Amino acid sequence: MILLLLSLGRFLGENKPEKYKISIVVDRSSSASWDSFRRGLNAAVKQYNMEYNFVTTSRFSSIQQEYASLTREVKNGTDGIITELRATEGTGEILDELGKQVKIALVESERENVRPDLFIPTFSVDEEALGTALGTEVLQSSLQAEKLSIGILAGNQSKGNMKKRLDALKKVLESGEQEIAWVIEDRGQYRKDLDEESHRKSVDVIIALDNDSLEAAAHYTQETGRSFIELYGVGDSEEVIYDLDTGVIRSLIVIDHYDVAYSAVEALWKQLSGGQKTGETHLVDFYVVKAGNMYSKKMERILFPTD
Repeated sequence: MILLLLSLGRFLGENKPEKYKISIVVDRSSSASWDSFRRGLNAAVKQYNMEYNFVTTSRFSSIQQEYASLTREVKNGTDGIITELRATEGTGEILDELGKQVKIALVESERENVRPDLFIPTFSVDEEALGTALGTEVLQSSLQAEKLSIGILAGNQSKGNMKKRLDALKKVLESGEQEIAWVIEDRGQYRKDLDEESHRKSVDVIIALDNDSLEAAAHYTQETGRSFIELYGVGDSEEVIYDLDTGVIRSLIVIDHYDVAYSAVEALWKQLSGGQKTGETHLVDFYVVKAGNMYSKKMERILFPTD
């Protein structure tokens, strides 16, 4: 009887599902913009019995710097990688090389073409639809002006997806005959750039295309006494949600980053376990949130997700 139990235990141990280890490499890993993403990540790895290493990063200065971080994770024996590409140009060759060694899923990114047999999926929003929705919100401004003077914090324009977001936004604003006074790209010094551009040309509205730039804009308007400037933007950190609730931000586009992370982990698990393989782009939802609808049941689920 004892021998039978020992044999059964050995058999079950040998057939225990493998616990895959994955690495997460994104720009500015400590940014609050990844909070919802982390919650989705935690829920997914629990569901699929996986482990992850959320690599500590600062602001990547180039795709080459990010490539060094990705290569390190491969050498450390990771089974798969979820990454946000710092840029689009030059990524085809990088992904071709890394994709031969580990499974990869991309988030909030646009890549160059890669070998189709590598099956590298991308999880993001419809950028043109998002930019259009954001521009439409601005055109509904309560400011009594025939033509608004608008400043845009454009985020990282080395990313193809962010270029599409900006282009769609500008198209709506221009069709509404609004004035775009300035466009600031992310150089890691938003406060300095805001001071300089606002001194050159004051604006009625600031639109921020990502969470970090929206937080920077909110800090700027409050610290400089420019609360008359209307803020619109993309984000989902606790800080921007609070600023929406208190009226600092007029309208917010929230990307379902919980779903982005969960779906990316699920896709990696399927590939690693010999299941479905796909290299397609998977679109996740985004939501237009205002003070008036942020506490509806639907929006509470999006803004305050739980594991």
